[in-house]
Amino acid sequence: MNNSSLSISSCSFMQDWAERVRRGDPLPPVLAAALQAATVFPRVGMWLRLHGPRTRVDARVVSFGNITAGGAGKTPAVIERAGLELAAGRKVAVITRGYRAQRTPEPLAVSSQDLADDIADRIGDEAALILRRVPGVIVVKAAKRVAGARLAVAQFGCDTLIMDDGFQHVALERDENILIIDAVNPFGNGHLIPRGILREPLHAVRRATAIILTRCDQCADLDALVQRVRALHPDAPIRLTRHAPEGFHRVADGAAVPLDTLCREPVHAVCAIGNPESFFRTLESLGITIASRRIFPDHADIPADTLPTSGWVIITEKDAVRLRATRDNIVALAVTLRDL
Repeated sequence: MNNSSLSISSCSFMQDWAERVRRGDPLPPVLAAALQAATVFPRVGMWLRLHGPRTRVDARVVSFGNITAGGAGKTPAVIERAGLELAAGRKVAVITRGYRAQRTPEPLAVSSQDLADDIADRIGDEAALILRRVPGVIVVKAAKRVAGARLAVAQFGCDTLIMDDGFQHVALERDENILIIDAVNPFGNGHLIPRGILREPLHAVRRATAIILTRCDQCADLDALVQRVRALHPDAPIRLTRHAPEGFHRVADGAAVPLDTLCREPVHAVCAIGNPESFFRTLESLGITIASRRIFPDHADIPADTLPTSGWVIITEKDAVRLRATRDNIVALAVTLRDL
């Protein structure tokens, strides 16, 4: 076996175990104990951040974040809020870490005029999707959020900053601290990373000024979840939402593809997101029959040459911003945040 085969095998092994942790599947006792011991690192790291200095900038700061690792459906909430702020006449910047983006000098600011085929590589797929969906917004990629916020205010005169994935990035003071919780898999198995998917212990929920529950239409017992969240934070307003399908478009040219066209024959569903089951359930709820399902790791590139050449192939809008060459049979599902 050559080095390339070993690398692929290792990645597949790690992906499989990561999926088991995300789903809360039972683990071998030795592995579970080793992962549990490793939770000391996120605990210490978060303690240090919480006890570090805080910086306030001359703008209103609204943070959206998760208490779990990936897949909570945060991006539609950021897109919604950025659009509302722009519509109210404010100058808006989204400050993002740019997960899995290329290493570039930071902070890096881009606007809709900077859209290009490689934009997802430069700023990350979620940031690229925000830029495409909200014309007029400034996106600043900055691992150090304070530096990104200062650039947005000083260089672009932004008066409203939306911090994407900011719940644990406490160095930048915020006026609103909105926590996104996936109603389908709110807290995983209740353990911290890497034993589970929690980034912090559940008492951290109390830092939120408001809570948005996503995918409530797919939750088996919504009343019980709401009661549990209220027990964790009795004072925070809770908004119940769903990810509503907006339509399908052909990735190659953006042309709309009617739903009834996709319902005529089984399709291939492919995604590289944190909660693939939700994507598949959404397609099925629309009356689409899925012939095959393929899951890549969250934020991974989906090579176009690995996708079926016949029949419709449906991917997520986030995955679509990473695709380069595409064929006419590849379509993307767009979703928007709606109240339940």
